[in-house]
Amino acid sequence: MLLDELWQTGAPEQAILEMLSVFERYPEEDGHGVMWSLVHGLEKLPNYESALLSSLARQPSELGIVMVGRMLNSGVTAVDGVSLLLKLQEIAGTATSAHIKETARSFVSRPR
Repeated sequence: MLLDELWQTGAPEQAILEMLSVFERYPEEDGHGVMWSLVHGLEKLPNYESALLSSLARQPSELGIVMVGRMLNSGVTAVDGVSLLLKLQEIAGTATSAHIKETARSFVSRPR
C-alpha cells in the first residue's frame, strides 16, 4: 500500500498536505478503508494540526471535521490560537454542503 511506503521513507510528515488534499477532493467521504488510514496516519505525525485547519478553510471535509472533533475529545481546544470549537461553528454556518454542515453541528453540540 502507498501509505506503508510513505511511512517507510522515514519522513511521512513531508506528505501532510498531500494526505489532506485527499479529504479536500472527497469532502463527503465517510471514511471507509484508506480514508481512515489517512486519519490515523496524520494523527501520528507531529504538527499536522495547523495544516488540517488550513485544509478545512479551503474545503471543509467530513474527515477533517472528524479529526477536529477527535482533538476536542482529547482535550485540545485550540491550535495556533484558533479555537477548534469556533472553527467547527464557522463550518456549520458557512459550508455549502448540508452534509458537511450537519457533520460540524454534530461535533459542536456534543457535551464537553
